[in-house]
Amino acid sequence: MSYVELQVTTHFSFLRGASSCEFVQAATLNIPALGIADRNSLAGIVRAHEAAKVTGTRLIVGCRLDLEDFSSILVYPTDRASYGRLCRLLTVGKTRAGKGKCALTFKDVEAWCDGLIGILVTDKPHRTFAEDLGKFRNAFGDRAYCGLTRRFRPKDAAFMEAIAQAASRTRVPTVVTGDILYHVPQRRFYRMLSPAFS
Repeated sequence: MSYVELQVTTHFSFLRGASSCEFVQAATLNIPALGIADRNSLAGIVRAHEAAKVTGTRLIVGCRLDLEDFSSILVYPTDRASYGRLCRLLTVGKTRAGKGKCALTFKDVEAWCDGLIGILVTDKPHRTFAEDLGKFRNAFGDRAYCGLTRRFRPKDAAFMEAIAQAASRTRVPTVVTGDILYHVPQRRFYRMLSPAFS
């Protein structure tokens, strides 16, 4: 079975992603599909759609919602109507926060998540993580998943195990994501230029 990366951040996520969404590296590595999930934005989707047509790598349209009162959630629309709801949700957050920012809460997500697949992402299980998983599952139903991302940091394996156990107890299936910020190691240099990238 081929690996599909669901959490790719492009340079449309300012001060986070360091590569464009041209898909050339993915095609070279025979990765059949990529999920573009920029921070509170769908800005990279048009270029990613064009790249998918050129390279043959399938585009999975997504977005990472960094919420003010909840863990981040990766969301993927399943049809045109749910894509429209995601656009409306982002408009609500950007209107509320002002230019260049987005202010969303979990309550906002609950109001607009119909038809969206959601992946709850966190680096480590916090005090209310099990409760958050329950709220997340109630909102997304059978479209709820919990992300496992290896960060190569101390206690990484223990954190992932705790996240997986909490997800299992809450009956939320787990999925592996890599949180890709650049397509070749040389791009990592740009992340070191500013503390904002860490």
